[in-house]
This record gives sequence, C-alpha cells and structure tokens, in this order.
Amino acid sequence: MKPTAPQGRLVRQWQGHTVEVSERGLAIDGRTVDPTPLAAEDALRPADDVRTHPSLQFLPGGALVYRGHVQAEVHPQEVTVHGPTGTLWPPEQQHDPPAPQPPAPEVDDDFDIDL
Repeated sequence: MKPTAPQGRLVRQWQGHTVEVSERGLAIDGRTVDPTPLAAEDALRPADDVRTHPSLQFLPGGALVYRGHVQAEVHPQEVTVHGPTGTLWPPEQQHDPPAPQPPAPEVDDDFDIDL
C-alpha cells in the first residue's frame, strides 16, 4: 500500500453560507469558486502576519480572500463571485504623493534707489 498525503478540509458557516476549502479548491454553497487547492507554499510561516496572509482570509466587510485574490464577496442575501482573477490582496500600500510645493517667490533684484 502506497503512503498518501493527508487530505483535509475546512468548512465554515459564514454570513449564512457554507465556505469549504479542500483538495478540490474553494467552494461556496457547493459551487466551485477556484478549483486550485492550497499547496505547501501557501502555508503560513512563523514570520508571516496572520492578519495579512494571502492564503485564506475572511474579511469583516464580507470579502473572502483565497490564494492572494479577493475571490468572492459573501453577504447574508447574496454571494458575488470574482474567482481567481479577483482583486489582489493584500493591496499594495498606497503612498500619498508629496504635496506640490508652492512656487518660490520671485526675487526682485532690480532696485531703484532715489536720493
């Protein structure tokens, strides 16, 4: 008998829907959203921040992040599926562009002195 890798799955009831992550990928209410399963390279490493790790996140606004993309938005009455091409997550840190500097005052070096 050949040794096999352990197979597991995560099932979570969230926002009134069933979210499942397994060797068949990501599914919501039995509908496949992304057929690609999580792999060893998607695992959380000790130095990673769990709040911004892109493998799997259930965000407060209803967004579901899987494998680095917002793949669905889950709300009690509806599910909007974006799939593997959804928005990248976590978003790049937006740096505000520097405020434009006011123009330097013009120097009037043409002095007329009346005596």
